[in-house]
Amino acid sequence: MHDEILDCLVIGGGAAGLTAAVYLGRYRRRAVLIDDGGSRIARIPKARNVIGFPDGIAGPELLERMRLHAGRYGTTLELGRVERLERTAGGRFEARAGSRRLEARTVLLATGATDIEPEIPGLAPALKAGVVRYCPICDGYETQGQRVAVLGRQQHGLREAVFVAGFDNRVTWLALGTRDTLPAEELERLRRAGVTVEDREPRAIRCGPRQVLVELAGGQTLEFDTLYPALGLVHACGLATALGARARPDGQLEVDEHYETTVPGLYAAGDVAVDLNQINVAAGQAAIAATAIHNRL
Repeated sequence: MHDEILDCLVIGGGAAGLTAAVYLGRYRRRAVLIDDGGSRIARIPKARNVIGFPDGIAGPELLERMRLHAGRYGTTLELGRVERLERTAGGRFEARAGSRRLEARTVLLATGATDIEPEIPGLAPALKAGVVRYCPICDGYETQGQRVAVLGRQQHGLREAVFVAGFDNRVTWLALGTRDTLPAEELERLRRAGVTVEDREPRAIRCGPRQVLVELAGGQTLEFDTLYPALGLVHACGLATALGARARPDGQLEVDEHYETTVPGLYAAGDVAVDLNQINVAAGQAAIAATAIHNRL
């Protein structure tokens, strides 16, 4: 049995989903947000570029504040996981989350992305201590003047190494045997940025509370203050692509200026949508999408 038909079902409870919940609630729309608790924000030791928190705020605290904000305006927040999303004969959407079935006129996907993690002992406490970081856009400022390693293959690793070098760091790109696959002009970018290239495969990487040790195949050990894994992201686009939504090869969903996907009535905001993966960007996308949803209903 279905509950009353929703105006919008929001799937995902990170920055995008919770911002959309605030807007939809204030527009007095009947909306439900279902979240599986996997937002990457929960893993951030301290976010320092979120507007309004000049001294930074811990990710879990930021999430809790956003949940309280969303709940204040009547949007229902539920813990669960949407396993299937289908289109009904009447053109609406039907979602299944365990035994729960919901029908909605529109859907906003805010399912985000997951970092591809290296298999490194001590990774979790190193992330908490800020020794291992995933987002130089978010926290490159905090690494100024440090010895930084970027672990990643080909263009992805190269681009991140060049970016991190812009914070006056001593950067080593751990290229994992892919240096020679890149054209000379790309390698020249590394030289101009002052990046050292280490192409030998690491034999072991060990993370401590204040440093990262990289043991190379020849027995040499390199010591760093910070490690950036640059192995890519997996974008959670499956619910949308199963309905025929177009996605880029990396899984980010194609959207229009109102953040509607190529499936009418299905919107996407945050890391799963095409654009920069940032909390502030996700919130802005969700505000636009929620307003477009309100205007179409």
